[in-house]
Amino acid sequence: MSNYKKILEMWSSFQVKTQSDLEKYLSHFKILFAYHSGKIENQNVTYHDTREIFENGKVISYTGDARTLFEQKNQKVCYDYLLLHLEKKTEITISFIKEVHRILTQGTYDERRYLENDERPGKFKVGDYVTGIHEVGSAPVNLLNAI
Repeated sequence: MSNYKKILEMWSSFQVKTQSDLEKYLSHFKILFAYHSGKIENQNVTYHDTREIFENGKVISYTGDARTLFEQKNQKVCYDYLLLHLEKKTEITISFIKEVHRILTQGTYDERRYLENDERPGKFKVGDYVTGIHEVGSAPVNLLNAI
């Protein structure tokens, strides 16, 4: 049996129906996921700060860049938003994806993205951004044509 099928069977056996059911199985994962996700783009993200935000809604004695806290707080807000919609079995639509993007990026745009490129949280990118070691990417128009 493939690992995928094993994982699918395991999750099916949990019989998750409510937010609290899901919380029981994701309690540690949600913090690890938010930490590692944030750390990919921002080396200043710490596990301790991420845990504090998820468990207490705040960080005490923080002296770093405020953007780092916004990014991790947005992860928590987005997790709560998705949790609600998982229970409702909300259909994943373009507007839903844009709302998730808005939640994740609220208050984190730099001057170039916000003023020069006229980009906003919850909207499709208008610039040509690349990522990774080899700086690969695709023009936004190519992505829009694929939808």
